[in-house]
Amino acid sequence: MKAQIQHTELENTSTECQKLIVAKQYLDQHCPLEFGSHKDVSSYVVYYNHLMVFFADGQHCGLKNCKQFVALCGHREAPSAILLKKADGMHIELSFDTGCEPGRHDRAHLNDVQYETPLSPVSGTGEALSPMWMSFVSGVQHALVNQQDRKCYRAKNGDDYQL
Repeated sequence: MKAQIQHTELENTSTECQKLIVAKQYLDQHCPLEFGSHKDVSSYVVYYNHLMVFFADGQHCGLKNCKQFVALCGHREAPSAILLKKADGMHIELSFDTGCEPGRHDRAHLNDVQYETPLSPVSGTGEALSPMWMSFVSGVQHALVNQQDRKCYRAKNGDDYQL
């Protein structure tokens, strides 16, 4: 029984890691690095007002378009989340967690990548449209409807950055 549970956990980890591979391809397409790929990054840090990525061999670089990094949560040396902005104005959130799947198995401890989609109706009552967020790992789609649902980050200049 125990072996069967461990086998199931490995299958789930494998599936989640595969979803992160797709998420990193999405990042390479919409927020490319100066060189290399997001799939090879071993850590993300914020150095002054720039997002820096480090690779296992010690090399480092930033985003090809440094203005795409807009905000973070947590410490600059080990952020819990990084917010990027695509050319179309939609956001991408990278979240990190070393204590749970799949972040425990990812080289950079990337736990999920969520991306903002264009405005979508929240309800059929004719209320205002709200951005929807999709998760690469869980596939869950959710809207930020109420003020308390809004995500808040720290912008590069130290001010609040609220979606």
